[in-house]
Amino acid sequence: MRKNGGIFKNKMEEDIEMKKFRITALVLTAMIAVASTVGCGDKKGKTSSSTTSQNENIGTNKVKVSMNEEADENETVFKLNSVYLTPVQDNGSKYLYFDVTIHNSTDTAYSLSCLNNFYIQSSDGTTINSHISAQMYARNNFREGIYTPDPFDVPANGDFSGIMGGFVIDGDLGEFTVGFFPTRENNNDKETVINVNVTPADIKDASELLK
Repeated sequence: MRKNGGIFKNKMEEDIEMKKFRITALVLTAMIAVASTVGCGDKKGKTSSSTTSQNENIGTNKVKVSMNEEADENETVFKLNSVYLTPVQDNGSKYLYFDVTIHNSTDTAYSLSCLNNFYIQSSDGTTINSHISAQMYARNNFREGIYTPDPFDVPANGDFSGIMGGFVIDGDLGEFTVGFFPTRENNNDKETVINVNVTPADIKDASELLK
């Protein structure tokens, strides 16, 4: 009886120890999960806050100039020389392009692009970004050497001058604003934006650029 009782008692003790081990393991797992969640939450919150802060600064310093008028910001001199619009295409859209001059006043060359540095804002506040289909149209239909695709280089202490873009326009855009970010080599430096107001009278027929 003593022998059997001892075996039974040892078995009970082993079961109790095993239960304690399992409970301890579960508690540790839960603590690790909570710590990971809190850590991820903090990290995510910081990233979101940083991103929001950057977005809030975009375009806070607005510089307004007219067509063919120079704006000198962030060691960059920008001038919108002309705006070209194609006739209606088969898909019912029109394509719009810019003739610009950009002077780099620094000793460092950099690249810009229509997608990152330009936008159009219609009179109702709608923002339009560049579109690949307009770029492909210009590559295939403009005369050789007349169009510069993205990205384009601005030499140190030098100028870029040429036709670039473009944008897909549905219907009659009417009066609109061209926005240019003089970011230089920092693509995210968009606190300053140069705005140029464009009226229908300023727009040229892009047919003169075609082959």
